[in-house]
Amino acid sequence: MRIVVKELLYAVKTLFTTTKDRVVLLGLVLIAAIISVSELAVAKLFTDIIDFEKTMSKTNLIILIIGFFLFFGITKAGHFLQRVYKVRFFEKAFKESSTDVPAAKENWRWSLAFELTNILSTCTQLGVVILFFAYLSWQFAVINVLVVLAIFQFYGMLFSNQLDAQRGFVIARKNKEQITNAVRIGTRVKSGEIGVLISGIAMLILLGVLIYLSYIDGISTSNTIVLFFGLKMQNSNFSNISTALMRFARARTNSE
Repeated sequence: MRIVVKELLYAVKTLFTTTKDRVVLLGLVLIAAIISVSELAVAKLFTDIIDFEKTMSKTNLIILIIGFFLFFGITKAGHFLQRVYKVRFFEKAFKESSTDVPAAKENWRWSLAFELTNILSTCTQLGVVILFFAYLSWQFAVINVLVVLAIFQFYGMLFSNQLDAQRGFVIARKNKEQITNAVRIGTRVKSGEIGVLISGIAMLILLGVLIYLSYIDGISTSNTIVLFFGLKMQNSNFSNISTALMRFARARTNSE
């Protein structure tokens, strides 16, 4: 896991050379995290509407429904604006950068920047989801944290192996050695999908824990539903991180 942190920090320092750009990068990452919390809040609001629609007043129900649709629309608009602004930000940051990058490696620098922000944003979202879990059920959150740490440790090993493999491909290309696309692409895809598989297995384990805690009345029904949505989001985040790390390794080695 340490090698992942090390490479991400290196990419931040080399791609975004000014303090201002790094602050903007942090802002983009935090916005992505806020959006993820909003999506879980939308799910919580929806379950509250379903649970109490027959017991609350008509006025309160209408307010909740309007709030739900407004909240939902804001989260989707936030996703769109954050992703569109990223491109403009990269272009501006690269122009202001003092680093001289050969034209042949310019595309790889863009790829590295996209994968870097993707990983940082997703990891931040994951952290916020974990905190949201703790708010809903500390027992489930503790088990979840242990599982998350184990997954990241495994991802670190996959990432380290992928860096070695991609550097080998770069050296082979410089030596004009022929390596088939099936090998070059297959190596990256296989590693990413192994990570996705591991996160899927972890989700099944956590779902079992969630069902058990709900069965013994350790978690309310509405919170169980929200935690289920949160687990799906967490699993999606892990899948995204796994494949993005392998693309990051490719961009990192080709931009060296």
